[in-house]
Amino acid sequence: MIKNYPQSITGGPTIVTTVVPVGPQPTHMICPYCHAEIDTATKTEPGLIAYISGVVIALLGCWLGCCLIPCCVDECMDVHHNCPNCKAYLGRYRR
Repeated sequence: MIKNYPQSITGGPTIVTTVVPVGPQPTHMICPYCHAEIDTATKTEPGLIAYISGVVIALLGCWLGCCLIPCCVDECMDVHHNCPNCKAYLGRYRR
């Protein structure tokens, strides 16, 4: 038994993706998940720049704790944005 399936499906729902530009500071926006007007909650974590800087410092001979300094500097941190209302992950700002 041979079944014929359509080559393309038309008339289906359209998926719209909203890209929200986020920066190092909290962003005022409408959450795409819970549709509440919010200021994003931010959390910083060491990024790739912090790890590379730490390795370079360690290779230069400062490995007795000095190589951990970039993990404490805000300019080396990535900023993660979440919705304070529904806790949805909204994006990351990379340094």
